[in-house]
Amino acid sequence: MSTEAADTQVSPLAVEPSSAPSHFLPADDNAQNGNLEKIRDILFGAQVRDHDRRFSALEQNLVTEAAALKAELTKRFDSLEAFMQQEVAVLSSRLQQEQQVRGEALQQLGRDLASLGAVVERKAADLTQQTGHSERTLRQEVLDHVAALNHTIRSTQDQLSDSLNRSVADLRHAKTDRTALAELLAELSHKLQQGLPTS
Repeated sequence: MSTEAADTQVSPLAVEPSSAPSHFLPADDNAQNGNLEKIRDILFGAQVRDHDRRFSALEQNLVTEAAALKAELTKRFDSLEAFMQQEVAVLSSRLQQEQQVRGEALQQLGRDLASLGAVVERKAADLTQQTGHSERTLRQEVLDHVAALNHTIRSTQDQLSDSLNRSVADLRHAKTDRTALAELLAELSHKLQQGLPTS
């Protein structure tokens, strides 16, 4: 019997294997099943082993690339976090310096105003002693001058306070942007791991 004839005879058995257990089959059927396994191994064994090797290599490559991608993302995120922490530290230091400088400026301005007030009061007293008939007019001028200076002080303090509040708000906004960026990177990492499009 030729090989083609043997393949023609055994192919139905290969397509439709018996559902009965092998130990209930006669000895000839067991021998025939053993021959079928050998024939399958001869015909398809090399291809199955080649496919297994290819699948194993592909799986190993995917695992390696996923690990490398995860390591790269972790490295970049750590670098970004370190950069953001450094920037926040610089902004905090700058803000503290500005607060200190403005506090000293306000203290100096208060001392100058106190000294100016003392000078004005002395001059007012001298003018009161020298000119009795113009006392009321001169006193009103002095009071107006002091009120204008107080208004200037309040305006300056308001401007400094607004500037300080803006600096604090900018610093908080920078921290919020860091959180949003971390969420964006986490979402991108999740999409890359799931194989989803990133755009």
